Amino acid sequence: LTTAPSTHGGAMRLRCGECDATFATLAEAKAHGASTGHENFAAADDDDGRVAGTPDDDAGAETTTTTTTTGDDTDGARAMDTGDDVKMIEPKVREDLLLELTELMGFGRHKAIRALHFSGADSSERAIDWIERHEEDADINEPLLIEDPEHAAKKVKTVSKLTPEEAKKKADELRRNAAARKAERLLEEAEMERLREQERIRSGKELLAAKKLEDDLSLKRNAEARAAEKKEMDKAREAIRVKIEEDRKERRRKLGLPEDLTPEEQEEERKREEERARAAAEELAKKAANGLYVKPVSKLENLRKHLVDIKKAFAEDTDAVTTCFNTLLVYLGNVSRAPDEEKFRSIKMSNAAFQKRVAAVGGEIYLIEFGFKETTDADGEKRLVLAREDVDQILLKTAGEELHGAINNPFFGML
Repeated sequence: LTTAPSTHGGAMRLRCGECDATFATLAEAKAHGASTGHENFAAADDDDGRVAGTPDDDAGAETTTTTTTTGDDTDGARAMDTGDDVKMIEPKVREDLLLELTELMGFGRHKAIRALHFSGADSSERAIDWIERHEEDADINEPLLIEDPEHAAKKVKTVSKLTPEEAKKKADELRRNAAARKAERLLEEAEMERLREQERIRSGKELLAAKKLEDDLSLKRNAEARAAEKKEMDKAREAIRVKIEEDRKERRRKLGLPEDLTPEEQEEERKREEERARAAAEELAKKAANGLYVKPVSKLENLRKHLVDIKKAFAEDTDAVTTCFNTLLVYLGNVSRAPDEEKFRSIKMSNAAFQKRVAAVGGEIYLIEFGFKETTDADGEKRLVLAREDVDQILLKTAGEELHGAINNPFFGML
């Protein structure tokens, strides 16, 4: 049931096409339709034979026109023109589903149309589900009208055309605005990239500093562990020496001799020791000349481990590692060529070259492991000193070979 304004001032009466009841107002007809489910309403005839609500040729007043559509309509659509130039139509739904809901299931047409439209149903089950959820809606049996999309599209106001000069001016302004926005965006992107680069640099520096600190701590811990191990070994050697001395004294007491050696016996013992040392040195020299010298395996393994630790700890600074290894090789080569020269066996730890080339990557630990001892001279300067009696040519030779390998072999320490 739809109504539209007209140009007639007379009263309007409606008749139900199903029960032939008449109603003086539209509200009464709607109430009748809601209570009975009747939907076929038409304008009732007046006594003069005119259809109530139709325009009177001689009248200039407004009339109200009531339009109904029966089930004989081909498309089932109903339309109404309102006074504000808005065309309202009945929404289009699938005819097969509409017939199924009305003819087969007995739902009113308006209720079925509402269900199919609002649920966007593509099946009768979804429409029935919508009806069950909105059964109590007050307007569920009332006609549903929506604005005609085609009519609404015709009402869209067209933008007034610009003159060529105005269009050119507008285009130039748009181009300038676009260029300004693009420049601003590029500046923002450049600033963001600069800030990101600064953050990357800062993070990189922090990571490098943290890594260097960790490497330094690791080298320090290794040095302390080696020093503690050496101290324990020295302590064990001293205990053995004391035990040997006690045994010697016990044997002299059993023989009725004084516990301590006499000056003459001490001199003889010294000569015997020198003779044994000379014989051992000659034997080693002879073997070395024949390529049969025995490598100090345990000592070399410890020295090699220090080289590997340095290379791994400073893997990103290969130049510093190579410089350290070359400097260590020079130190050992000088001692090997001139073992009696004290200047080659003493290294000033505060020396700038030593700090930059060796200490910067922990190379002093290698020297301490080799046999250099940390001492303080008369001027209060700390030095690494290798005693003359600790000079071992075989160790110098084999350690030099190991350093050569560490410098020239790119895979050193990787296995």
